Amino acid sequence: MLIGFASPTFAINPDREYIRTPDSVAWNYEQLSITTKDHFQLNTWIYEANKENNKDTVIVLAYPDAGNMSYFVYQAAILANAGYTVVTFDYRGFGKSDDFEIEREYLYYTEFAWDLEAVVDTIAEKFNDSKIGVLGMSMGTTIASRAFPSIKDKVDFIIGEGYVTDTSAIIERYKALEKNLILPEKPKKYKKAIKAIDIPLLIFTASNDTITTHQDAESLYQLLGQNCEVVKYSGEHLTGFQVDYEYKGFGGWYVEQINFFLDNAAS
Repeated sequence: MLIGFASPTFAINPDREYIRTPDSVAWNYEQLSITTKDHFQLNTWIYEANKENNKDTVIVLAYPDAGNMSYFVYQAAILANAGYTVVTFDYRGFGKSDDFEIEREYLYYTEFAWDLEAVVDTIAEKFNDSKIGVLGMSMGTTIASRAFPSIKDKVDFIIGEGYVTDTSAIIERYKALEKNLILPEKPKKYKKAIKAIDIPLLIFTASNDTITTHQDAESLYQLLGQNCEVVKYSGEHLTGFQVDYEYKGFGGWYVEQINFFLDNAAS
């Protein structure tokens, strides 16, 4: 499920083919094409919230730097079953979204933030009576943070796992591993965007993650203050959905943390 993302490779590796769809888990969904401000078409799936416990809350998933949204069907369906409307989308160059030339050595593309902006804009109009948040994973946290100044009036919360708090630090850590990555812009642009986050933020950190570390998240907590919450689990990069699998099933612990966070954020 998330095994392919357990180690933070930070090399953009899109997959054009879907390995499954929401139909694979018999979940009701809507397929939607969304147009970005620079005229790219993005393929989007909207998972219907479980009617029995609908929370009137939308979670937009910004996934990591590999695969496509079909790799996260199980995660999306579990969140939908918990009562959340879940929106997944493919960045340009991924899945069935429009073609986009990608150099794998980039840490991220600012254009991916434009993609998230377009999705949030559309979803905010479509679900104007619901709370809306972004769940970012690894590179997806970079996209959520980078897009925040443009979507801040449309989102109510951010959840991140494997949170990139300082893009220059990621570059340096990989340089020490003899892997050279490229930033698409100066680090100060990202720092300015992440410092602007003034809505509830939940960060999941893995005990064995040496690239997006627990200490990084704690430092961001010190910067942002009480709006930020950090939850540490025992495991590797992006394995939060697997925590307590034996006792609570895949995603059980993860959903509990999100529920608790959002209940407190609303109080």
